[in-house]
Amino acid sequence: MPNVGDLDHTVVLVRDLDTAEQQFARLGFRTTPRGYHSAHMGTANATFVLPDRRTYVELLSVRVPTPANAAQRARLARRPGLHGLAFASDDARTAASELASAGLGEGGAVDFARAVELADGPRDARFTVARLREDALPGAWCFLCQHHTRDLVWRPDFLDQPNGARALVEVLGWASDPDAILGPWRQFLGDRVQRRGQSVEIRTGTATITFHPVEALRDRFGDALGPLGPDEPGLAALVFAVEDPGATRAVLEAGGIAPHALEDDTLLVPAASAAGVAILFRAEAAG
Repeated sequence: MPNVGDLDHTVVLVRDLDTAEQQFARLGFRTTPRGYHSAHMGTANATFVLPDRRTYVELLSVRVPTPANAAQRARLARRPGLHGLAFASDDARTAASELASAGLGEGGAVDFARAVELADGPRDARFTVARLREDALPGAWCFLCQHHTRDLVWRPDFLDQPNGARALVEVLGWASDPDAILGPWRQFLGDRVQRRGQSVEIRTGTATITFHPVEALRDRFGDALGPLGPDEPGLAALVFAVEDPGATRAVLEAGGIAPHALEDDTLLVPAASAAGVAILFRAEAAG
């Protein structure tokens, strides 16, 4: 689809935003001040942005039940954790029409804002969002996000993360039937979606999204990813690039977190310590 760009951010649904912020602080992530969305959205968030200025992670909670957050409430009732993938768009309104024509969306785009407190006073971070149908893409709740005020999201004073995370490089999900994943995602993202054996790989210009069989993930990560339902695909982990895993480990241990050491100096933090989403720190040289 011509108006669908790269992965913009991921959404971790949490029941208690205070607790989630505290957990990610112990992991060495510095979240931006709490944001409150427009009244019809009924949600609040905290984000952490990354030095590459291309992606971020949103911790999202429901403050007041509204029709606009019904799908998020249903997902939270099943399990908190990683559910949402937002893709960039330079024209969300046109993209909404394209999604509707393809049978993936319901048409129409939504404008909303959240206040951002700055040293010189509050300003509104403004967005236009085009939503896909809740059941359009197996494994994730997806939408398109057009930023009108990027400087208020990727705030320069919050880019550097104490744990050394430079970029979000991969999102890990699970799926027992790769063929069921392949078709809908290809309709959405075209040849960026490829079958790799029993896995499905979705390459964007920012991060790669991969769906693997549950057994393969269990063999590699044990129970650290939390509950993975074999009958329904989902998202389980976020992978961040760091230059110095030793320094990252020191930050984690200072926060009371004992990460698991995997191959290639990769560090794994179990989902139980990170609001239901497993976190991996992978050694990658800056480039």
